[in-house]
Amino acid sequence: MKNKSSSTALPENWPDNFDFETDPVCQKTFKPYIENFLKDLEVYDNQRDHLSAYKFHIHAQDAANDVRQSCLTLGLSDKVANNMYWATLIHDLGKIELPVEIWDLPTSPTPKQRALKRTHIDLGVQKFEKDFEHIDHPFKNLALDIINHHHEAIDGSGHHGLTGEQLSAPARLVAIIEHYDGQRHPRPHQIKRGDKFDPPSIFKRIEEKYAGHFDPVFYNAFKTLKLSP
Repeated sequence: MKNKSSSTALPENWPDNFDFETDPVCQKTFKPYIENFLKDLEVYDNQRDHLSAYKFHIHAQDAANDVRQSCLTLGLSDKVANNMYWATLIHDLGKIELPVEIWDLPTSPTPKQRALKRTHIDLGVQKFEKDFEHIDHPFKNLALDIINHHHEAIDGSGHHGLTGEQLSAPARLVAIIEHYDGQRHPRPHQIKRGDKFDPPSIFKRIEEKYAGHFDPVFYNAFKTLKLSP
């Protein structure tokens, strides 16, 4: 059964009550942690099938960049956009806790394999909470929100079964962009069945297979951004 509750305290608004670039805790504690994680994630990627086009350290950076640009497109401040950028970089923190072979399957994953892959969400939350158990900071709350909810859907079909009104604006935005960027990197079984990976084809596939999953305002704004010449 899906867990309808969440251990993460969700921020009610966009994260504008700190500035990652000047906040001493962010600069001395969270920034080195994130940078080291991305290095570890690249090492992890290098252990995977060399033919895989879906490299997680690249996905993390691409998704974070799109989140930052989307925030600016939505009229949010540079501070909010940058805070969101840094939090999104570690949304897949739990992936390195899983065996590398689970990610590059030659065929579409079975329900058991899919469930194992999705445990990266809970593993990431557990790791981040443990690593910063003695720190109380708004960036910690934001990062946990994104780690815990980046695979949610507003119709309740996501990992924890939460619906739109139970999800923060940051989580709803990241869920869209993380999904889009994940679709942008082909898996072996997708190549075999002839999927296309240009932006219009990705958006078409999302709208055909995942209708109702995403916040329509954020989705349309992001789609307009990515399809703009």
